[in-house]
Amino acid sequence: MWSTDEVLALTLSRIAPQPKLKSIVENFQNFDHFLAFIVENERAQHLPDFVGSYEKLIFGRKEAENQIFKAENFGAKIISYWDDEYPKRLREIQYPPLVLFVKGNVDPDGLSISMVGTRKNTHYGKLVAEEFARKFVERGIIVTSGLAFGIDSICHETAINSNGTTYGILACGLDCVAVSVTRKLVDQIVESNGAIITEYKFGTKALPAYFPQRNRIISGISVATVVVESDIKGGAMITARFAFDQNRDVFAVPGNVNSPKSRGTNYLIKNNFAKLVSSPEEVLYELGLAEEPKLFSENENEVEFEDSLDSGIYNAISSEPKHIDVLADELNIDISDLLFRLLNLEFKGLIRQLPGKYYIRVK
Repeated sequence: MWSTDEVLALTLSRIAPQPKLKSIVENFQNFDHFLAFIVENERAQHLPDFVGSYEKLIFGRKEAENQIFKAENFGAKIISYWDDEYPKRLREIQYPPLVLFVKGNVDPDGLSISMVGTRKNTHYGKLVAEEFARKFVERGIIVTSGLAFGIDSICHETAINSNGTTYGILACGLDCVAVSVTRKLVDQIVESNGAIITEYKFGTKALPAYFPQRNRIISGISVATVVVESDIKGGAMITARFAFDQNRDVFAVPGNVNSPKSRGTNYLIKNNFAKLVSSPEEVLYELGLAEEPKLFSENENEVEFEDSLDSGIYNAISSEPKHIDVLADELNIDISDLLFRLLNLEFKGLIRQLPGKYYIRVK
């Protein structure tokens, strides 16, 4: 049986593509058995595909020792494809990483839903991401994303603030998170019983080619992927494509047809790459985790107001931010009175104040 350290050494030797490395582990007793096979056959020149492999394997073994030392000092662990702790759903994808570097706690049987989207989200996207992430963790579901700015970070933060668990998947080594804001979020994820996961060894800086590779893990570790906001091109669309190819459920939240931030999600829905969802309950129902949500209810959106003026203020606010001066002009109401009434609506959880005295409807 190969130990995790031996699998790591083989992986770091880079003697062959990952599928062939997996075959080596499954067909040889251990690292030394394979090394002896290489020595014997290299001398007889029977292995043209493995010329120079002996030196690479020796390097891999030394580099593995170095990586194990770094992981111990970093408070991280290394998990191989054959370890019990390896996420079971990730094993099912076509090219699963043979080694994962993890800081935090991974539940191999944990039920995860990935949430992805644009780095430059709208207020609408933020509200949607918060609602979905909160409802998912309330059901004990792990929220997985890519630790990028925008939708990714919103989902991670909402999961943490809702006392839930979240996984962050990196496109670099655990020690190479460059942005201070992301490093802070990494610490919060680990402290809240979540995990930071990467297939890249310590010392690996993020490169453009690593992000698509990372995205297959985001989709692969989860039972489904939800795309909140995205343009036609971007990491979220790549993740959605991976999820589709991995036979995982893909969901997309529709958006404004005139907004570039919704062109990607609307495209996924139009071309049957994703199912349209307008609530987290619809996702849970499609996954067999909840009863079918009612389309209409007698009490749905039924809000009690102090008077007709409060009702008018509420109806004047939508999912698009509106400045207080615009509201005052539209409603012909004094600013001081409007501020008091807006505060009252905010206390009821009906609206939210945004920076710069803008307001947006929550319900």
